Amino acid sequence: MKKSVFLSKLQEELEFETELTETTSIKDLEEWDSMGAMVLIGFVSDEFGIMLNAEDIKSITTINSLIERIGLDKFI
Repeated sequence: MKKSVFLSKLQEELEFETELTETTSIKDLEEWDSMGAMVLIGFVSDEFGIMLNAEDIKSITTINSLIERIGLDKFI
């Protein structure tokens, strides 16, 4: 998946008004909450077949760290 497509889908899925970039700090966004974390887990599972856990959510700070957790090989 192209990173730009991923960013667009993620922004839509999480219903974030702020445009996401690879350096966006997820937890600093006003819209980020526990429901957002659940949506993120479901989105990553559906799109990539990877199950994020609570430790993953705690350690992910930026969109780039999320991409690294998913696996750089899954992105163009």
